[in-house]
Amino acid sequence: MQIGLVLSRSGPMGLWSPTAEGAAIAAATEINDHGGVLGNEIELAAENAGATPQQAFAATRKLIFEHNVDAIVGFQASYMRGAVRDAACGLAPYIYTPQYEGGFTGPGTAALGLTDMEVLGPGIDWLARRKRAQRYFFIGNDYIWPRIAHGTSQDTVAASGGQIVGELLLPLGYRDYDRILDRIFATCPDVVICALLGEDAVCFNRAFGEAGMSARTLRLNLAFDETLLYGVGPENAENLFCVQSFFAGAHARHREHMIDSYARCFGGSRPPMTVNAMNVYDGVHLAAALARRVRRVDGFLMARMLDRNFSRPSIYEMLGKPEVSPTPTVHIAEADGTVFEVRETL
Repeated sequence: MQIGLVLSRSGPMGLWSPTAEGAAIAAATEINDHGGVLGNEIELAAENAGATPQQAFAATRKLIFEHNVDAIVGFQASYMRGAVRDAACGLAPYIYTPQYEGGFTGPGTAALGLTDMEVLGPGIDWLARRKRAQRYFFIGNDYIWPRIAHGTSQDTVAASGGQIVGELLLPLGYRDYDRILDRIFATCPDVVICALLGEDAVCFNRAFGEAGMSARTLRLNLAFDETLLYGVGPENAENLFCVQSFFAGAHARHREHMIDSYARCFGGSRPPMTVNAMNVYDGVHLAAALARRVRRVDGFLMARMLDRNFSRPSIYEMLGKPEVSPTPTVHIAEADGTVFEVRETL
């Protein structure tokens, strides 16, 4: 069975590719060690999705028509998702793994990541209760995910009794932070909600800490994990919070086997498993489960299963992890050096 990985090795998401690819290798090794899929070993083929829809489309086309893959597991930004789906053109299921804005992702596509509402609702409620936060500033990139996260933030902040005191949407790759930080400082927020992508999030959070703003202002980062925290650095991570379903340093019930499989494959030669890598790991297992469900390795039949009614609860039921959904357990964690310490399970 051929599984194609569409990963962004360049662009703002490039920081995540070593761990994501490692998680896919660990999942494939695990499946192959148990007899493969319907007697077929899993083989992985990876192509660089780059940073543009055009690059993602070309990478997916190559996997479909040159590598003849039976499934696509993709980790890319929301603005590239349509290009990957169109390139797959129903010939293979597209398993989309990152945190995203929510909603239907299109025919032949399964989404595994948490949605913004699933992290923002509990996160902002906790900050209001435990940190008495009332004033919020929203900053994000200017594309579909942060735009919708902005609206979700407005709703959840209002529901908590707080207010949005400022907002900014920045182009991808924007690095001139002096005026941005001055504007944030002038609004006196209790919390900055950050929906910046990958390397952009690292650079902003680093600049925020270097400007001395982290001592008095909390940050709630979306789609953020330990990989990005390494880039921010301990000296810039004071009062930095994140809400996710999995953190590398915390006890992960139901995930010990995954962590052990990853460690056996790589030891300390790759960055530790993160929530984003976990979803890629699950994506490989889902591709195998779809083949078993249709009783043959046939990308077209597997893709046809992924319609509007194929929800995340049904995905994790198929994977034998019904405890993950329909409402996933999330944790709010605070940066402590280069690790996240869970403060509460929400």
